[in-house]
Amino acid sequence: MSKIIISLILFVSMLAISNISAEPSKTMPKVEYKLDAGDESIPNVYGYPLEPGLITESPGIIVGNTFYDQQTNGSTGNRMVICEDGSKYFCWTNLDSIPHPPSIRSVHFNWLNPDGELLEEGPVSVGSGAGYTTTDVIFSNRGIFAYHRGGGDIPTYVTIAIDSYPPGNGFFDYYDPPDELFPQSPDSPGRCYWPYITVDRNDNIHLVMNENTCLRMQRMAYCNSTDGGETWSELQLVDTVLVLGSVIDASPVSDRVVLAYAKTMDTTTQWNNDIAYYVSEDGLTWDFMNNRVNVTNYSTDDDSLWAYTDLDVIIDYNDYVNIVWNAQWVTDEGIYYRTYLLHYHEETGEITEILHHPDSLYWSNICGAWNRSVCKMNMGVHDQSNGVFITWSHFDTSDVSAGGFGNSEIYMSYSSDNGALWAEPINLTNSPSPGCHLDCDSDHWSSLADVVDDSLHIMYINDKDAGSMSKTEGTPTNNPVMYLAYPNPLAVTNIQHQSNLPLNFTLNQNYPNPFNASTTISFNLKNDGQVRLEIYNITGALIAALVNKYLHAGKHDIIWDASDVASVIYFYRLGHNNTVLTKKSVLLK
Repeated sequence: MSKIIISLILFVSMLAISNISAEPSKTMPKVEYKLDAGDESIPNVYGYPLEPGLITESPGIIVGNTFYDQQTNGSTGNRMVICEDGSKYFCWTNLDSIPHPPSIRSVHFNWLNPDGELLEEGPVSVGSGAGYTTTDVIFSNRGIFAYHRGGGDIPTYVTIAIDSYPPGNGFFDYYDPPDELFPQSPDSPGRCYWPYITVDRNDNIHLVMNENTCLRMQRMAYCNSTDGGETWSELQLVDTVLVLGSVIDASPVSDRVVLAYAKTMDTTTQWNNDIAYYVSEDGLTWDFMNNRVNVTNYSTDDDSLWAYTDLDVIIDYNDYVNIVWNAQWVTDEGIYYRTYLLHYHEETGEITEILHHPDSLYWSNICGAWNRSVCKMNMGVHDQSNGVFITWSHFDTSDVSAGGFGNSEIYMSYSSDNGALWAEPINLTNSPSPGCHLDCDSDHWSSLADVVDDSLHIMYINDKDAGSMSKTEGTPTNNPVMYLAYPNPLAVTNIQHQSNLPLNFTLNQNYPNPFNASTTISFNLKNDGQVRLEIYNITGALIAALVNKYLHAGKHDIIWDASDVASVIYFYRLGHNNTVLTKKSVLLK
């Protein structure tokens, strides 16, 4: 079992208390998806141009357009960044027309200057096949972009482009980081694609990338540059994985750099992953052999909850690592449709649930390849409150296009107490268009800037026909690339807790844990009220109701006598004033 304290508001919520005997959760087969690299052919069909009159509901301003709606296979990464002078860069994978090939896929950008004036979008990449870009800021106010070239056009596969000075004019300096591992076979020459980038406070550039291979397993590699891209460290092998879940971030207050990823635990499937990370305290010295931290340790005999391919990592203003990911229960029966959104905080070592999305017979059909009903998470941090903000793509079976694909919305939640409590999720785009065709408002592939000030700064694709064009899902449409500034709810309340969450309502880890026969569960109530404390097993069945009565505010200790139940993992759930907290316990006899 994991040695960290795990406080998952988790599996017990898979079945509502009032509906324990309901129909079991639905599962889908373990579908294995192929990674898009950029050299895929798109069917030779008509592509529908953008009609301004169709842009009706989704909020924000248009910073560009693209037929290539899919921006990532896995983790979304950062495609928007805020500079020290307040200017903002946006980047995305662009396609001007259909089909592809022969039309050229490229990387485009736009720049919002410090006065709030938007330029016209323009290309970053030179040559054909460029895409899957991420960005950061270097030298205070210059955008830096990482991308790969599908098909490996000369001169490079992975490319770094840095905007010239003065910034925003679309003139770039190009650099060639190492992107080649030793060949595994004649058909797998060891070239890496899909780079994710971060720049630390010393202007050192850090890259993590994955191998594009015909073999099942992909090698993940890291390198850095300390001189603005002129020279690079040797490419280091980090691990071998099955999904594109590798992300990287630098601290805003120290030299720390973190690399987090979905670590493959079963080489027969993409679906069984732990969440793991490495930290370099000086940003340049790494020990990929010994210093891995496994956050989840899902790989136990009693666990069937697994991470998939989406995650994000950020270091907050207290210099602690935060990780967010989606997870689902994976068993021999298949993959449960219910998706969990989970958060880890380095200081506390706790994992908390932000939300879970319910079961449905149709999730496997509407979300599309490489997506879950909650996916494409991205984080930002606010320096004044040290608040952590998370945005994600959110699907629902009530909003599906005529083509059968879900119209995603961009959601947000936040915490001001290191992830212990999370605000009720907010639908930022709120643009449902059920039954649409060519006039959809499917808001997807979002990216949240790391810096949250008086607003959250979000870039997303407003897909006019839901699905992923590069996966031949839905009809090819030219889609607006949107920028949305959403008011920061903590900017007014500063460091106060969210008003809709209770203060001093806590559920403590049972002691002892693991335990033999009996254990004590303690909790604190801020206010008097009706309280329910219940025990569930890993199938969601109610095992015992320890408390169901009116209690006064204060600390309460409840002893659970488990002498008559089997030795497995159990979850204890505390309900009080419309708030529910859950933790995991282990009975060992």
